[in-house]
Amino acid sequence: MPLLLNDIEMKFHDDQRAVLSHINFEVKDGEFICIVGQSGCGKSTLLNIIAGLIKPTSGVISLDGRPVEGPGADRVVMFQEHGLYPWLNVIENVKFGMKLAGLSKEEQRERAEYYLKLVHLEEYKEYPIHKISGGMRQRTALARALAMDSKILLMDEPFSALDKQTSNKLRAELQQVWMETHKTILFITHSVEEAVYLGDRVVVLSPNKGEIFKIHDIGIPRPRYVYTQDFVELRHQILEEVKGEE
Repeated sequence: MPLLLNDIEMKFHDDQRAVLSHINFEVKDGEFICIVGQSGCGKSTLLNIIAGLIKPTSGVISLDGRPVEGPGADRVVMFQEHGLYPWLNVIENVKFGMKLAGLSKEEQRERAEYYLKLVHLEEYKEYPIHKISGGMRQRTALARALAMDSKILLMDEPFSALDKQTSNKLRAELQQVWMETHKTILFITHSVEEAVYLGDRVVVLSPNKGEIFKIHDIGIPRPRYVYTQDFVELRHQILEEVKGEE
């Protein structure tokens, strides 16, 4: 198993209420896990803990049997904001992390071109960042994250700042990318529909207790379509669970 969370608890400052409490689950190799819940339930806090950006009050996180004690190249994070460098073009942005990691120029180019093709940006690789759309910038950020070839990709509501049409298109592309690569992904989202569409399992967080309310196994075959009966029924069930925790 790549990632194991054991009894994670998180409190901030002198607040006696735990933001997260008794968080226990594992993410297996090649699994796509989505985490949903109301605003303020601790979704992004949990991702930041897994990324090593903040330390939990108590509990242990391990990746391949080694404790997570800080940021590492084995975990790459993709946030809501694309974080691209405006003075670099598309392919140079994708190469940037690989340069820092010391990969050869040939390896940088091969990986960058492979993942840009995977996200349908090979024709735009020389474009300046300011000349591509918001959706294309997020695809560039996704290609950059995938090119790092980390053990696990952590995604924090990467499509939430985009319009509905663009968001729907990108999640369809992400589903296709995952089906081709089987990258281990932990995906934070406020959208139940997005979670059911993408996830092998969906973790529902409770805002009142900061605990896991329920974990759903999503048995719907891929590729998935949002208007099928099994999809609609499961989306409704999880949505009611999230709403019922108010």
